[in-house]
Amino acid sequence: MAIPCRYFTTPIYYANGSPHAGHVYATILTSILKTHYSQRGENVKFLTGLDEHGEAVQDKAKELEISPQKLVDDMAVLWKKEFARFELNNDIFIRTTDKDHVKNVQDILNYCYKKGDIYFGEHEGYYCIKCEGFLTNSERDENNNCLVHKRPTELRKEKNYFFRTSKYRDKLIDLISQGKITHQEKYKNELLGMLKNLEGDLSISRPKTRLTWGVELPFDKEHVAYVWFDALPNYVTGIGGLEQARTSEYWKNVNHIIGKDIIKFHGIFWPAMCLSLEIPLPKLLITGWLLKDAHKMSKSLGNVVTVDQILHYGRDMFVNFVFRATNPGDDIDISWKSYFERYNSDLANGVGNLLSRTLAMIEKYFEKKIPNFHLNQLNDEQKEIVKISQNALINVTKSFDEFRIADALNEISNLISFADKLIANQKPWEIAKNSDEKSLAQLENILATCVGVLRTVGYLSYSFHPSKMNELLLSIGENLNQTPPSIYKVKEFTSIHSGFVCDHIPKLFNRIDIAAELAAIEPEKKKEVKKPEIKKVDKPEKFSNKENKSSDSNLATDMIQIQDFAKVQMRVGTVVSAECVDGSDKLLKLIVSLGEFGERQIFSGIREWVKPEEVVNHKVIIVCNLAPRKMRFGTSEGMMLSTDTIEGKISPIFLPEYLKEGSLLS
Repeated sequence: MAIPCRYFTTPIYYANGSPHAGHVYATILTSILKTHYSQRGENVKFLTGLDEHGEAVQDKAKELEISPQKLVDDMAVLWKKEFARFELNNDIFIRTTDKDHVKNVQDILNYCYKKGDIYFGEHEGYYCIKCEGFLTNSERDENNNCLVHKRPTELRKEKNYFFRTSKYRDKLIDLISQGKITHQEKYKNELLGMLKNLEGDLSISRPKTRLTWGVELPFDKEHVAYVWFDALPNYVTGIGGLEQARTSEYWKNVNHIIGKDIIKFHGIFWPAMCLSLEIPLPKLLITGWLLKDAHKMSKSLGNVVTVDQILHYGRDMFVNFVFRATNPGDDIDISWKSYFERYNSDLANGVGNLLSRTLAMIEKYFEKKIPNFHLNQLNDEQKEIVKISQNALINVTKSFDEFRIADALNEISNLISFADKLIANQKPWEIAKNSDEKSLAQLENILATCVGVLRTVGYLSYSFHPSKMNELLLSIGENLNQTPPSIYKVKEFTSIHSGFVCDHIPKLFNRIDIAAELAAIEPEKKKEVKKPEIKKVDKPEKFSNKENKSSDSNLATDMIQIQDFAKVQMRVGTVVSAECVDGSDKLLKLIVSLGEFGERQIFSGIREWVKPEEVVNHKVIIVCNLAPRKMRFGTSEGMMLSTDTIEGKISPIFLPEYLKEGSLLS
């Protein structure tokens, strides 16, 4: 049986500037797709690169007083260097100044010209230099400004060569309607609307009297190819040229990942060219824009998320945010607060916390050795997790095949949540107090199940977080002798490496201090924050001001003896999970680890001021010897100490990381 082939491409990016967040999004998405399908044993090619010809590049070089070739050579070095920082795995970095590409463009021009699909004519219209194209009435405002770039257009009249787009109009309408160009419904409708309003044919050349920086037409030395007729064939160049496209298995399964702002060129003009060339039509995966605080990023608005900012917080934080937010096609709104919150919730408190908890218990109860499964003693909850994990493989691969990338991530995140609930429900620290054979088997099954989940998550998440998942898988004894590792290893959930000694507990994702990061990255907003009104409310899990912050006279008279203080047992605990309590607008349900003293379930009345993700993985003070308090939501087995902030809020008392869990405060 032949191995399936796939070919993924990004747009090739204009070489008149440096990469921005939108370029990073599209290119990492393509990298994720390549890795995933490579994990499935398929042959995958991934192309990205630079569009180096055209008027914008020529004008930029003139502005810098250097040659266009010098400009694009410098840009190519810069882009390759920047992309290398994002762990990309592209096979091809194409440049439209490459000799093989120039030859391919001229072959394509000759083919279409001899077929009669290119003719000489005159055109007048409004031209946007940023779009590198003439705009229709619907693409300009009443002042003839480009609707995409918000800048004036130029009225131009000149004699050019034209490609007979209109010849293929009816065929394109049929293909788009049938979903043969894109499966994304809203973009199918947008393309059909564009075809309905299509005005004339595509101008595909520029006279050398105006533009010299381009591919010379093989049939007219006085003209160069219009930049889009030069750029679009790069995808064919990437697999060897026009003849190879007619037979290549890669070209039969090609997907162009593009932004919605270039849908007209890729969804109308390029398919028309492919029909003329008699090669299979590529499929489009169209992405939305990255927004910042609900606005399209713009230097003039000062809301641009830079490549350096993305890298400062790490590729993994960016990947988790943009690909968890929505499936490709919709706009993605980045706010730094939600950016940090999602990282803490999904990565630091999610897979990172599950790994550290699981390995810490294996170290404590089994001398660092991964325990065995006792398959005949798995309880219903553990059997359900085995089933869910095996279904996750099916659901994740199906989501990828339908380009529902956020759905794939949600599937993986749900699996982590099931493992966290398993630990909370079955309380291994309680079972560990017993030394009988049945209890030992129960404890082994709990932790073996958690390792099985981690193993599944490691392989399923590998395409998103290759370095971190590599670290996770190695820490539980997986033999990664294949890069990328096969995703199908997760079919056998119980095939964990029992007996493997976990010498190292990786700290995969360090939790970040959101308030501190916001103050650092958006210092101007700190000045705008108003001091909130202090409300008089019940604080059930905190000593109230009336009880503990009496007047000075009370401080002098409400004295206690040392033996009274000694009755209160306060210990250092780590909040390992936190969630809002349904039916209560005040309570958070916390699971707190006290080290050798096990874990406690505590209900704390801080929900109004503290989000669950803001307390997880923090060390806090726990009053351990309070009598258990039965509530309608469950039993609270202690109290977490909190206090007032200078802003009038309530905050847990966070302790330094170096303090030992379970240690007594005195």
